[in-house]
Amino acid sequence: MRTAIAVLHAVAQTIQQAASPGGQPGGPGGPRGPGGPPPAFEAVPAFFELLRFVGSFLAIGAVGFRFGIVRQIRGMSDEAKAMLRADNAAMLGIAGIILIALSALGGPYVDSITNHKTLAESLSRNMPQFEFKMTMLALALIGFVLVRAASSAGWMLAAIGILLVVLQPVYTGRFSNKVNAVHISAASTWLGTLLVLMLIGIRGVTRSNTAGTKRAQLVADLVNSFSPLALVASAIVAITGATTAWLHLKRISSLWTTSYGMALDVKLILVLFVVVLGAWNWRRVRPSLGVEGSEETIRRSARMELTFAGLVLIATSVLVSLPSPR
Repeated sequence: MRTAIAVLHAVAQTIQQAASPGGQPGGPGGPRGPGGPPPAFEAVPAFFELLRFVGSFLAIGAVGFRFGIVRQIRGMSDEAKAMLRADNAAMLGIAGIILIALSALGGPYVDSITNHKTLAESLSRNMPQFEFKMTMLALALIGFVLVRAASSAGWMLAAIGILLVVLQPVYTGRFSNKVNAVHISAASTWLGTLLVLMLIGIRGVTRSNTAGTKRAQLVADLVNSFSPLALVASAIVAITGATTAWLHLKRISSLWTTSYGMALDVKLILVLFVVVLGAWNWRRVRPSLGVEGSEETIRRSARMELTFAGLVLIATSVLVSLPSPR
């Protein structure tokens, strides 16, 4: 945990120094002095935001894998179903729920220690929303556990619980929070499902003892089922991301004159890499699937796409912990 916080802090400090006059954080007057910017980046909240993002990717990705990929493949053999065991995806969902819960509890817990308050006092301002979130997380957790117990009904419970958690700001927050919630949900559907597809789908198939041609065909079916979901989700990510950026930046010059804008620049560059790799997979790699050996090609390219997606998550964690331009 300390290592992750140190990395987040170092990235944010570099951005803040580059954005400040003379390379000094806060410029004239210091970080909080007259003429200085709002309070600077804090690594601990950024760390808990990163936990929330990763948890959303895992939990929504597990649901997306089940409903958006596996259930779309017609005539799947028993052998193929064994490779794509539902309880494996559910384990990733359980891990995601735990990370989101830690994120929801971690911030108030640190605040209670820092300000010498009880945990209940730190939660008092948003207690109804917090209680609703924890209830829905419990519902999602029960759903994933039921899947582990070989009950397919658990998937619906898990889907309802996690979506209500991630989309909670849509019916409780301001407009910018509503847009951001949809943005996170769509990004998790796109890249989270790709992550589960890699870990459970493609990895499981390539490690099986199935004949090469059948293995390649199943991977092709998985990727082809994922493509429509990825295209729709990525389009929503683009629209909501542009809207969120505009609402926070307020003026174009903030992109190169503020720490928030420079952090956004870093994120956009990383997102561009993800989009380019995704387009490459869709236009060049996907049509070649089905041939023996092609499953390794998509596995390598998807791994690269997910690597940059992970960097996007880190950049986003820094971004949301910086003050918006005034």
